[in-house]
Amino acid sequence: MKETIYTSSKIVLFGREVDDLAIVSRSGDDKKTLAFKDDTLLARIYGFTYDGIYMELATPVLFTVKDNSEKADAVPVPGPNPRDKKFFADLRAWIVDKSTDTVRLDVDQGKFEDVLLAAAAEGVGGVSGARVSGARVSGARVSGARVSGARISGARISGARGDASD
Repeated sequence: MKETIYTSSKIVLFGREVDDLAIVSRSGDDKKTLAFKDDTLLARIYGFTYDGIYMELATPVLFTVKDNSEKADAVPVPGPNPRDKKFFADLRAWIVDKSTDTVRLDVDQGKFEDVLLAAAAEGVGGVSGARVSGARVSGARVSGARVSGARISGARISGARGDASD
């Protein structure tokens, strides 16, 4: 990845191809399905680099990506710590344009009582698919904050603006 004037439009995703879940196209079916090209696969993404800053995801997320990854250590941008050799050994990197279409799948696994009933009892059962788009925080400082047991899935915030006077 060469440094160009367009570098800030690129995102580097770090993760691994998921091999126990596949995208299958059904042909000859009357049902409408989401269609993907043959070179699309699912990858578990652990973090990403955007505009020279590596950000680790709190929980790995599945994304659809093209089958064009590189070894993580071959991409000259900040990324996960290569000293964690076990984790880093087979890590892959996908360089994508920030305007490329994808599908995000938030995966939670466990018993129904934990991943469905407990979440509903906590009052978050009706909130799913959280997305913050285009947010920028500059000069802010958070100190001593603590979140415990929170689960947000699917809320959508788009185009929100505000300052201390609102």
